[in-house]
Order: sequence, then structure tokens, then C-alpha cells
Amino acid sequence: MLVVVVAGWCAFALLRPLPTPHVVAVLGPNEVISGQPFRVAPSLGMEETVAVAGLGTVTSANANTPTPVASLTKIMTALVILHDHPLTLGQNGPNLVVNAGDVAQYHLEKSRGDSVVAVHAGETLSELQALEAVLIPSADNVTQLLAQWDAGTQSAFVAKMNALAQSIGARHTTYAGVSGVNPQSVSTANDQLLIAQFAMRNPVFAGTVSMAQATLPVAGVVYNVNADLGTDGIDGVKTGWLPQSGGCVVIAAHYRVGTKNVSILGVILGQQGLTPIPSVLRAARHLVTNLGAGLRVVAIKAGTTIENYDAANGQVIPLVTTSHLHLLAMNGESLHVETRLTRRIATGLAAGTVVGSVTFIRGVQRTTSSLQIATGFTGSSLWWRFTHV
Repeated sequence: MLVVVVAGWCAFALLRPLPTPHVVAVLGPNEVISGQPFRVAPSLGMEETVAVAGLGTVTSANANTPTPVASLTKIMTALVILHDHPLTLGQNGPNLVVNAGDVAQYHLEKSRGDSVVAVHAGETLSELQALEAVLIPSADNVTQLLAQWDAGTQSAFVAKMNALAQSIGARHTTYAGVSGVNPQSVSTANDQLLIAQFAMRNPVFAGTVSMAQATLPVAGVVYNVNADLGTDGIDGVKTGWLPQSGGCVVIAAHYRVGTKNVSILGVILGQQGLTPIPSVLRAARHLVTNLGAGLRVVAIKAGTTIENYDAANGQVIPLVTTSHLHLLAMNGESLHVETRLTRRIATGLAAGTVVGSVTFIRGVQRTTSSLQIATGFTGSSLWWRFTHV
């Protein structure tokens, strides 16, 4: 009788189905990076937004209310010109000849206190020189000269500006003039960020706005009104001011974070006070440096356990990364983790067998590593079967 019982026990232990294996996550679907999150807190009536290449928009505040954007309008003016008359680095483009009407316009705008550069009848400006006049000293008169050259009339050129803004996705932006002196040219911080991101992908535009000065045929040496250039990695983009808008700035900077060179782009609108341009530029420097301080590179070493495969037979197999990963992240932000198994984990698989992948996601940044099993899958031992019934 005892022999029958023992035989039955052995048969049951050997032949019974095992418990269902399952995967146990070591990293959750959202891993929070340590540190204090970066946030902007603009004064009443101001708008701010900032983005990091690879992460997208990091933070914004009050960034969707249309407001006059003054000379930030010239970013779109330059974009239309470069769209209709493309340049590559090293090209000057076709020549524009200054006529008597352009000179009269210069004197009129100068008498009103507008931002202008001197021109003479018969002077020749290349397309690139005209763009430098528009984007560096912010010459209203050359902006109008370019618009007339491109479209024949100011109104026709403004229509092109609005069409391009819409195509970029700047839905809350309306241009009423080519230079920004018309306060009915309105936009939002978020829209200006979209426009600036589009503009900075053009090497000619990006190279021009990074210049501290340029030399024009008649005006001579002209200086960039963006006094932040060259400080804290700042290399663009454009300033503006109107009584109706206050000080405005689109700021671009390159920042070193660990092993990565990071591009930062920010917008501040509506800076009031006695010194709106110096104040908005000071705010832009603080925006860049404070954001940079909150960026970090998260290192994930090869061999990091992402999940454990519990075979339900006493064997737990770590699923580990195969690659060293370096991820750009912000303090206090969530890093999304997605795992995908592409191969069934079965008896006989050797250590090092790739069974899937893991992807870390932050903003538009996606970084992937293969997953392999750290130990071989040997199956259930006789001892485990006999002692776990």
C-alpha cells in the first residue's frame, strides 16, 4: 500500500502542470527622476514657454493669449523670404537695388523713432545682407524693402506671412504688417516657439541671428540688438518692443549637460517696466540658466535589470539591458518605460539570449535597448517538483 502511495505521489509531482509563469517589473511604467521640477512663473500679463531639443516643450505659463509681438514679426518676414528665395550657407543671393522711395521711407521711419539702418539711392544689398539688416539691427525699412521686392506690395507679402504661419501650426498668430510696428500683429508664446523652431532648422537663418554684428554697404557696421548673445551659451534669436506689447524675446542657447550638447529655445512676451528690453533679456538669461541647471543625463548601464521572469518553478530569470544608455531628462519629470517581449522564454534558452526590448520615453526622445536573459532557463528540477506540491 505504501509503495502505491509513494508511486502515486511521484507520478503526480512529475506530471502535474506547473503554475503559470509571469513577469515582474523592476522598473515601473513611469519612473520619476529625482530633483525639483523646473517651472516658469512669469509676472502678471507676461507669457513664457521653453523647449529642449529631444524633450519638446518643458514648461509654459499663460502662453496662449494673442498679444502684439513687435519685431518678433521679422522672424516670419525672414522665413517667407528664405522660402521664396532659398539660400544655402555661403550664398549671398540676388541683389536688391535701393531706390528713391526706399530712401524716403527710411527718413520717414527714422523721424518716427523706428528701428532703421541708413540707405542711399542706388545702393545694392544682396539678399543675405538685407536679411542681416532685418535680423541683426532689426531694420524696419529694410524689412519693407524685402517685402516689396518679393511680393510687389506689403499686403501681398503679409498674406504670405499668415499662410506660412498657419502651415507651421501657429493658429493664434495674425500678421498685420511686415516689421512689427503695427500692434495688430499678434501671436502667443507657444506660437512663437513653433515659428522659432521652424526657423532655426534653416542654417542661414540660424547663422544670421547668431551674429553679433554685420557690415552693410552704406550703414557700415551694425550691431545685434540681442545683447545676450555670447553669454550662457545664447546664440539667437530676436528681440522686440512696442508700448502695447512690452519687451519680447525669442532666445536660443546651447547648453552642455554631462556628455550631451543640448539646444534650448524659449519665448518671453509682455515684459513691462522702465527698461523692457534689458529686463526681458535678463529674464531670458535666467530662463536658460535655470532650465540648464534642471537638466541631467540619466545613465542606464548594460546589465540593468528591467523585469524578472518568474518561471513559477523556483527559478527567477532577470531580463537585463544589453546596451549602455544615456538619456536626457529633467529633474522631477517622469520617464516612461515600455517593455516588449518578442520571444517566448522556454526551457533550454541560454544566458544572453535576446528576448525583447525596452524603450525609455521622455517627450519626443525615445531610447531603446534589447533585453536578454541574464541566466539560462533550465526548467523545473526534480527536487523542486517533489517539494512544491
